[in-house]
Amino acid sequence: MKLFTTYVTAKKCLYLLLLLLLLVILSGVFNFLSTQVILILHLILLITVLILFVVFPAQEKEKNKGKVNEEDKIKKLAAIEQQAGSIVEQEAGSVVEQQAGNRVEQVVSKAAENENGFITIADQIPFMVWRSDPDGRCIYVNKKWIQFTGMSYQDSLGFGFAKPMAIPENEHRRQEWWKMIKGHQPYEIKFRIKNVSGELRWVMARANAYHTGTTFMGYIGSIIDITDQENSTIAVQELSDRKDEFLSIASHELKTPLTSIKALFQLIGRSITPDDKIYHFLERANNNILRLETLIANLLDVSKINAGKLSYDYTEFAFEQMLEEAVLSMQHIAPNHHFILHKSDAVNFKGDKFRLEQVIYNFLSNAVKYSSEGKDIIINLEVNNGNIIVSVQDFGIGIKRENLANIFDRYYRVDNTIMKFDGLGLGLFISSEIIKRHNGSFWIESELGEGATFYFILPLTEQHLHAEVYTDEFSYYQDETINVAVNAAENRLDVNWTGYQNFKSVQDGCLIMLDLVKKNQVAVILNDNTEVRGNWSEASDWVSTECLPALAEAGVQYLAWIYSPSSFSQLAADKSAAPLKSTINIQFFKEKTAAISWLDSLS
Repeated sequence: MKLFTTYVTAKKCLYLLLLLLLLVILSGVFNFLSTQVILILHLILLITVLILFVVFPAQEKEKNKGKVNEEDKIKKLAAIEQQAGSIVEQEAGSVVEQQAGNRVEQVVSKAAENENGFITIADQIPFMVWRSDPDGRCIYVNKKWIQFTGMSYQDSLGFGFAKPMAIPENEHRRQEWWKMIKGHQPYEIKFRIKNVSGELRWVMARANAYHTGTTFMGYIGSIIDITDQENSTIAVQELSDRKDEFLSIASHELKTPLTSIKALFQLIGRSITPDDKIYHFLERANNNILRLETLIANLLDVSKINAGKLSYDYTEFAFEQMLEEAVLSMQHIAPNHHFILHKSDAVNFKGDKFRLEQVIYNFLSNAVKYSSEGKDIIINLEVNNGNIIVSVQDFGIGIKRENLANIFDRYYRVDNTIMKFDGLGLGLFISSEIIKRHNGSFWIESELGEGATFYFILPLTEQHLHAEVYTDEFSYYQDETINVAVNAAENRLDVNWTGYQNFKSVQDGCLIMLDLVKKNQVAVILNDNTEVRGNWSEASDWVSTECLPALAEAGVQYLAWIYSPSSFSQLAADKSAAPLKSTINIQFFKEKTAAISWLDSLS
């Protein structure tokens, strides 16, 4: 039917067909045709009449009606435009302002559509969503907030959203909130809030600043109920506190009878000779008592560390003498191993001699425990760039790389050694805490099946020699820990870290890099850690939260990071860069040539 209502030619053809059929009927030709043919001709005539006088008129009527409606709409729109035009003319008084008014209308209309879309989406989200203005007042909450708190939409706006919050948490939240508003920083905080039943629930609020162009418009954030997770965390902490309390009590209670048993065995030992059969059994019993004493002492130290009550007595002493005495003592305890003091630089150090001696014993005893009898254990003490560096190397079973990061955790034991070697896995945890209290750090280098070398470094703060610095304050800087130079030909900053690094050296080096980046406006950095020794993991958090974001803000877009051979240094590098890989394109390499090739491919 669309053909007939669209094309006039088809309509004319139907009229012609109707005329021919009428002529045939009137001419008497039917007398010569069969009955079937006459019937078909009558049907064709009937259909033609229906199309011409029923279908076409209905279509024409509908079409004319649509035209009338369109004309009415056009007239109404013209009237609206005329009215709007007159209003704009009255208000603006010029054609230019009329056009501006039209543009404003379009922007407002688009903004309204975006707003409606945001509200529609936010109301479907299964957690609480909110939005604030630049002054920190709430201007929107979604349906989930209303359902959770029982507050009305209007009561939640402004500063009313704070009403269901617990008073202590609200005060802290308010301080953090104004701090974030001032700096437009990401917002994250945990606090308690009353739900519709009046029950206090733990929630996590997160928000980010949003802008229109460069104009700060406020925050858009979410609130998630984390009560179950928080209760689990609190329960675990309570159990840990009870465990530490039990260990502390048990350790104290066990020390008294153990001391009595030890004294009795010593009396028995004095009354017999080495030729007596019982003497060897007594000697084995004494060795087991020593082991039990060590376990009890470790448990007691752990409980003190957790409670922050492990005391330190800082005095100045000859460090190399303390080390030599510890090695000699361990040689008597483990006569089947060969202890080689390869290097021992003379140096005085101010610290807790007893606790640091405890660290040495732990490192030596671990070397004995995890290496076969008859193998060498090599000890080194050197003074380098104002630091004491101690290493203990064994040639035992070694440690997998994936286990290195956890080896200093409390109660941690590598799985395949649990059944073979005794101990609770507390010695290295205690050692790491003692070293940290002396502002030092520790690390391990190991290959599975080839042994391990345990290191720790202690800064000689009062004896630090001020190294010579070479710089023109604009294009290069060099000292004993870092060499930074602007590569003008490649338009990049070449950075070469050297030697042992700690928090202070890493911080100073990063600030120097930032200064030269800003002065020379470079967007590419070649960061070479090939010559880095040791572990700088205590600075990794600062690098990820302060240094790298500052470099990104200064315009750095690409950073080729060449790994140090040290496993712990590699772990620190990975940890530092992980949160910033979306802001700066950071790629890690094991060789400098590969890093330079990647940077060259960017240009």
